[in-house]
Amino acid sequence: MTLPHRCVVPSCDDNSTQYNQTFVEWAIPEGDQCHVRILENITDQCHPDTFSNLTTSCSEWVYDTSLFSATTVTEFDLTCDRAFLGPLAGSMYMIGMLVGAIVIGDLADRFGRKNGILVSVLLLGGGGVLSAVSPTYYMFLLMRFFTGAGGVGLFQVIFVLAVEFVGAKWRTFCGIFIEVPFALGESLTGVMAIFIRDWRYLQVAVTAPAFLLITYNWIMPESVRWLVAQDRKTEARKIIERAARFNAVEVPKYMLDDDNVQVSTIDGVLSVSNSKVELVSETKPEDQIKKTVIDLLRTPNMRKRSFNMFFCWAVCTLVYYGLSSNSGNLGGNIFVNFIATMLIEIPSYIFSFLVLDRMGRKGTLSFVLLLGGVSCFISGFVPEGYEWLVVVLSLLGKFGIAAAFAIIYIYSAEIFPTDYRSVGIGACSMCARVGGILAPFIASLARTYRPLPLIIFGALSIVSGCLVVFLPETVGCELPQTLQESESFGSDQSIWYFSCFAKRRNKPSIEGNTVAGDV
Repeated sequence: MTLPHRCVVPSCDDNSTQYNQTFVEWAIPEGDQCHVRILENITDQCHPDTFSNLTTSCSEWVYDTSLFSATTVTEFDLTCDRAFLGPLAGSMYMIGMLVGAIVIGDLADRFGRKNGILVSVLLLGGGGVLSAVSPTYYMFLLMRFFTGAGGVGLFQVIFVLAVEFVGAKWRTFCGIFIEVPFALGESLTGVMAIFIRDWRYLQVAVTAPAFLLITYNWIMPESVRWLVAQDRKTEARKIIERAARFNAVEVPKYMLDDDNVQVSTIDGVLSVSNSKVELVSETKPEDQIKKTVIDLLRTPNMRKRSFNMFFCWAVCTLVYYGLSSNSGNLGGNIFVNFIATMLIEIPSYIFSFLVLDRMGRKGTLSFVLLLGGVSCFISGFVPEGYEWLVVVLSLLGKFGIAAAFAIIYIYSAEIFPTDYRSVGIGACSMCARVGGILAPFIASLARTYRPLPLIIFGALSIVSGCLVVFLPETVGCELPQTLQESESFGSDQSIWYFSCFAKRRNKPSIEGNTVAGDV
């Protein structure tokens, strides 16, 4: 949001003056927050006659602290010529997420889920607390990088632990509904901001509790599937026995008597970096040959589909985080807007879970992108005085884009052939981070023209929703395993083919996994 501010007026302002003062009428040019009128004579009097019509840039500002007592804008003077630095905080967080997803994901795969949690907690909690005491903005940006890395690492590792501790039957259900507490946590930040109006204290309140998760090192067991994959079967057996006692069930003897503790392939170990992809894949990492994204661009059909997916991921991330950042520019109560913008994700996940198989991947994704895009675009042209309508349309836009975010993981995993699934999703994820990095800057355009961010978000979502129509439908089809199969996949479908309007030729089957609820 744009924080009201004005220049410090020489001879008028002192340590006790506030943002709104009578002398502002003659000392500050109307509508200009970055300049002050020049004194005609050196005097200590604060009088209209002592100021000329000439203006000069100012180096000190007075801020409106009626809503927040202190923010990063007021602490580091991120206004006027330094306003461009403000969105960097959000972009650095996204860059941290990009690096953290790769580094911490690899660490958790190599050294265990619990170690991945520990490193993530130290980065998230340490980066958050240190950012709250940062003496300079550049140190704050560095700490935002570490906070982002720790945040995404923690979510990824916890996600993998959750799906590895449940059976394959419940993996996709767990995979989508684990997003619900994520949305609740986001909204809780808005609730805390109502009571904590100083950004430094709020930053500590939001991030310091992460240190409590260090206790997981003693409370939570290591992933049994990871232990088996690392040939640490004695430890795995102890965890299985403890779980059996807790649940009052008996473990089949063959699992404990045999020195080779077995875990079925479909319930096997997941890669932290590609966990959501592997929810619809039985391909084992050791069976995969090194591939590159260039291979996906060599053939015409896969090239068009790949670029289509890259753009869709970038748009989903840009609009998702952009709408969150733009919630403070909607008008009305900033806290209510932010909380509602986060909570609207929950019904969007439920919607996705219920309709994805019924409407098909292409139809559902195109629908929610167009729904979100049209809502955002229209809200940009709502006349002043109808802030409630802008808020409602923005929430509808967030509903659509959050649903698209949930769906696109599954759809992308089915569009790319099995041999190139991890490569394709990895490239999509990189494009998504580019969208996330740009999101704060587009949201900051509200300073120039308030509806502009919503118009941009809406236009991009509409374009992406239309482009999705050119992708093949995957529900009810035998999915391709190789690039050669991918080239011919969908050749019997027109671009207007949607599974919800066609008879099912066979039950949806994706490489042996049931896809109901794969979101």
